[in-house]
Formats: sequence, structure tokens, C-alpha cells
Amino acid sequence: MAELRDADLSGVEASVGRAHRFTAQEGSRLDRLFLDTLLQERPAAELLAAFEAGQTREGAFAPLRGEAEPGRSATLRVLECLDALGLLDHPVPERACAYLCRAQTDDGGWDAADEEARIEETGRTAGLLAKTPFVRGSILRRGEAFLVERWTVERVKGPSYGPILAYTHLLTQLPSVHADEILQWCGRELEGGLRLGVFSPLSVARVFLRARATALPGARIEATELVTGLITGQQADGSWREEGLHPVDATLEAVEALLRLS
Repeated sequence: MAELRDADLSGVEASVGRAHRFTAQEGSRLDRLFLDTLLQERPAAELLAAFEAGQTREGAFAPLRGEAEPGRSATLRVLECLDALGLLDHPVPERACAYLCRAQTDDGGWDAADEEARIEETGRTAGLLAKTPFVRGSILRRGEAFLVERWTVERVKGPSYGPILAYTHLLTQLPSVHADEILQWCGRELEGGLRLGVFSPLSVARVFLRARATALPGARIEATELVTGLITGQQADGSWREEGLHPVDATLEAVEALLRLS
């Protein structure tokens, strides 16, 4: 991917600074702690201790903000934070992995409202679990089988963001004979969605982040393009807005993308 010029890097620094101020004003203690850790302004031990303090005996994490009870959604979000920091091999997420594994259904997926939502939930969950050293291969293979059994080209054409993210997340982390064909289709549709303005730079950057990649099969998308799009899309208050996401979550994810892609 193309390298950024000094002027571009200066723009990234200014954008991150505005996001930091927004998070300081609008985020929770955990939001602020996560961002400071991501920016290497605090040691990771503080954040790990805070996550562990909000974890149940079963392994579920408490949400980053609000009064909701610990559960699967909050646990996945915390694991995404730990993934951003490269800490999924730490002992703190080990019980969370066991908690998520126990929720796997007999057909290899994870429950959600309907089949489309189950595909998205399974890709998200199994993709995160595949990045840890705590999960048996059989659990991951069952998740892969669930997704492959439901794969059709039509599922990602349109383009359709949820399945693109789900399939890309897991199949970039787990060696699979099905990966090449599926990832090529996902990459082409992802690029098409960006070019048509159907997908925002942040949603496209999310796919790269989950894949831990700077390039994806089938997608001719450069880092400079996404970084420029992210900076342009930042709101006057320093936040990012994405449908279905809390503004602080969108902002934290945008900062992660700016740091990784630049």
C-alpha cells in the first residue's frame, strides 16, 4: 500500500488529537483508558486490570459504558479492544473465550435474531476466537463450516456489508480451502461499495482491522485513500458517526484505523 507523506501524517496527528479531546469529554473511564493505551500514553496493565474487575465468574465482560449487564455483546467489544492492542494472548481474555465457546450452537454458529444476523455474529465471534491461543481448533472449524454451508456469491453482492465483514474476518485468520474464492468476492464487493459510496471509509477500514491486513484479495484499496476519507469524515466535535454505532465506539475505531493504516 502507498506510504503517507509528512503532510498526511501531520493530518493524522491532528485528527487523532481532536478525537482524543472528544473521547475525554464524552467517553467513559474505560473508553478513555483504552484510547490512552492505544496511544501508548498509559501502560496496558491498567486497562487489563479494569477489564478484569468488570468480568463475571463465567467470563463475560461488562460494557465499556452504561449500566447494561455483562454479556456476549460487551464481551465481544472488549475482545475487539484487546485485539486492537495485540493483547488477545493475555490471560485476562482466556475466561471470556471459554464463555463464548460455551455459547456456540450445535450447527457451529452463534445465535442471533435471524440467519443473516447469525452469519455476522458467527464471523465476528469465531474471527476473534481464532486470534487467541485459548480455543480448540474443532470449535473454529465448526464456525467455518457454519459460514461455508451458507456461502453464496449473492450473499455478498449488492454489495452487502455484514456478510463481507463476517467472511473476511474469519477466513483471514483460519487457513481454509474455501478462503481464496470467498475472499476474492468479498474484496471485490468491498471495493465496489467504497467506490459507489455505499460503504464509508470507516466501515471499509473496519474490515482491514478485523483481518489484521493492509491489503485484501480482490480489493484495490490503498491506505492513503482510507486515511484521507477518515480525516475528511471526522465531525467538527472530533468524533466519527456511523449508523448503528455509539459515536464513541466509532471514534475509537477510527483512531485505531488511522494509527494502523498510516
